[in-house]
Amino acid sequence: MMKAIRIFQLKADERIPSLLFLLLIIFFHSLIISKFFVLFADYDAHNWDVFMNNFHMSGFDPITYSVLTDWHQGYDVIRHPLLAWMMYPLYVFNRLLWWITGVNCCQLLIGVLLIVLSCYSYIFLYRILVEQIGIKRIFAITLTYFFFGCAYILVAILVPDHFAISLFLLLLTLYRSGRKIKQQTSFGVVEAAILFVLTAGVTLSNGIIVAFIVLITNGKSTFSPRFWIPVFLLPTFLLMITGLSLKYGLGEWGNPVQQQMKDVYQYASYTDIVVENFLGESIQLHRQYLLGDVLVRRPVIVRYSWMLQYVVEAILCMLFVWGLWLGRKQRCGWILSVILLYTTILHFVLGFGLNEVYIMACHWVYVIPLGIGYLYRYLPSRVQWTIFGFMLVITLYLWLYHGYLLYHYLTWPLRF
Repeated sequence: MMKAIRIFQLKADERIPSLLFLLLIIFFHSLIISKFFVLFADYDAHNWDVFMNNFHMSGFDPITYSVLTDWHQGYDVIRHPLLAWMMYPLYVFNRLLWWITGVNCCQLLIGVLLIVLSCYSYIFLYRILVEQIGIKRIFAITLTYFFFGCAYILVAILVPDHFAISLFLLLLTLYRSGRKIKQQTSFGVVEAAILFVLTAGVTLSNGIIVAFIVLITNGKSTFSPRFWIPVFLLPTFLLMITGLSLKYGLGEWGNPVQQQMKDVYQYASYTDIVVENFLGESIQLHRQYLLGDVLVRRPVIVRYSWMLQYVVEAILCMLFVWGLWLGRKQRCGWILSVILLYTTILHFVLGFGLNEVYIMACHWVYVIPLGIGYLYRYLPSRVQWTIFGFMLVITLYLWLYHGYLLYHYLTWPLRF
């Protein structure tokens, strides 16, 4: 228990960068909370309708606000079989606060949860870069800030959806994996099962990422029946039974697997989707149709206004591929490659969520700063500092560009 608690304790070199990151995230959360707080403070059905008419944050759903206000299985129970139950303690606490203050505090509670999870996601990513990839702290801070300045990472840790939770669990698993690889130890049955159940319980497809991480970390021992049956087979069976039982119990019939995997990319070319959405919108917002939803008015493909944005995308791709090649002999590098391969197959072969693939950025974009991290480990010092200069400029650009767009977007008056 003490070991589990210790990983959440801040180290001396983490405190100041983490505090600055905390202040930034609190600022953005204050914008989204203040924008809608008037609707939730004195909550009724009419206010919810007004909120839904004004909440347009790409393909993200504000279901969590609804679940904390009036608990129900609001999520897709096939994809998120345990998520509503994870929110239940916060719902109970919200009802208590509502009874005491007369105010629906769901926004505040979700805000605190997302801020805490985001800060620890920052810390785990930073530690992976410093402790496991082995780069200088200044390089690690820049790469970590770069990651959270990416478009659909920054947006995802602000909106009341499940993506920030998934990001925290995936980075926690990666951090634990890196420590075990470095110490030449393996995941135990209990720890692996807990990480798998929590991650898959939030988003079922991410459980496969945890399985890959455990497999590469543990090696052949993963295939022992005494390991994979209690860690993967039995939990997967129970999660699927739970999801199907809840779905059918709620009267939603049909083929749930087909519904989740169907391809709805609306005739856009794969090249356009890769350039503009998968590697584009995930990292840099398009100014046209800003945070628009493809199910409402946004086209699947939107072009950037500045050619420089394509240059930034090309530089990041080049640095990432280069870094991944240099880290190809490291097991952590194998994990990054497998995560990217799995993500590519999930979206581009099976077609899952391809029409708005960028909203899934939290599930995979962390491989980019981690891959670039290997450049700082293996290249000569002069080249390292040159790359640092590029990444510092790109990081500042992302935060200023997205900060400007989000500030104006979140301070736009409500339409009653």
